[in-house]
Amino acid sequence: MSSDEFYSKLPVHADFSVVSVLSKYSKLPDDWLIVSADIQNSTGAIKAGKYKAVNIVGVSIITAIKNISPLILLPSMFGGDGASLCIPASLVEKAKKALIATKYMAEKQFGLNLRVGIVPIAVVRSAGHEVLVSRYRMSEHYTQAAFSGGGIEYAENLIKDDKAGQQFRFENMGEETKTDYSGLECRWNNIPSKHGETIALIVKVLAASIDEESKIYNDIIVKIQHIYGADDECQPVHEAGLSLTSNINKLKNEVSVRTHKESTFSILNYWVKLYIQNILGWVFMTFKLNVAGVAWGSYKSELISNTDFKKFDGILRQVISGTKKQREELVAYLKEKYTNKECVYGIHVSNSALMTCMIDNRVGEHFHFVDAADGGYAIAALQMKEQIKSAEL
Repeated sequence: MSSDEFYSKLPVHADFSVVSVLSKYSKLPDDWLIVSADIQNSTGAIKAGKYKAVNIVGVSIITAIKNISPLILLPSMFGGDGASLCIPASLVEKAKKALIATKYMAEKQFGLNLRVGIVPIAVVRSAGHEVLVSRYRMSEHYTQAAFSGGGIEYAENLIKDDKAGQQFRFENMGEETKTDYSGLECRWNNIPSKHGETIALIVKVLAASIDEESKIYNDIIVKIQHIYGADDECQPVHEAGLSLTSNINKLKNEVSVRTHKESTFSILNYWVKLYIQNILGWVFMTFKLNVAGVAWGSYKSELISNTDFKKFDGILRQVISGTKKQREELVAYLKEKYTNKECVYGIHVSNSALMTCMIDNRVGEHFHFVDAADGGYAIAALQMKEQIKSAEL
């Protein structure tokens, strides 16, 4: 088996429950590397009202890297204000160019400083960490990556470190170039919670051993399900809440990414096509038509199945729709775990979710990245960092 095929050849496990089972993971090959990118001072950008821009830049990283070699399946993780991916050595030079181009794009189009870099797995392992990878099925067409071992978090922190991470980080250099963001879309209105609240939850377990860590994560996952119910009860994306937007201020985020470095004519042409596609999409879904091989009557239900509303990269991340009472029960449970030094956590409360999409094709191969509105994961992460400081961990 070629090293490039590592991720595509991993077994696909039945559901999300495997993320706490170490035996379901495989070590990243020795010649693979970790791509890490995040927006510096994303909290300030969110407070300035740029939370949709923050999200779309995070997804643009994944889109740009995956588009450089669509035949190689890559594990990735969207973090709200950034993203992580693992790539084989064969893609390093192309990935570097895509990252630098995306860094330019984020700065020019949104005024955001995107920190980007690539860390070899050998560096992660020499620091005492590991990158373990698994796959589980979210739907018929969507399998999602999970990471364990602490290596993804280590690489992220290294890229953020101005001193230690300098040799792995890429700054704007040379002539500004374009990269391919094909498939990136941001066309849905915010999705209101069907229960009153939508929360972004981040939990990091503190444990002396990997086995103990796995057990605590399993306990927390089971408790969340006990409080909020099955996926179809707490999934933040639901059919009644899905509506295509015609708001120029919302649509311009997609246009800004997709037409970066394009001519004025190309930008205007993209706007026209976007509005036509949105009108046709509304007609096709409303009247449940079958067009171009797409059963539009079932598109929304398929979309819901293809969301990343819960994920694991050594840290548990979930976007959950629920009630205030359910959240208070969850907070009480996590506070006890925090007091016992079993975990740190962050929760951001909103009344809706937002979604950025990556469309390979509309017959199953469309994937949707979910965050809570008004800051989501980025604000929850800030709260978790404060807990880490307070506990002097």
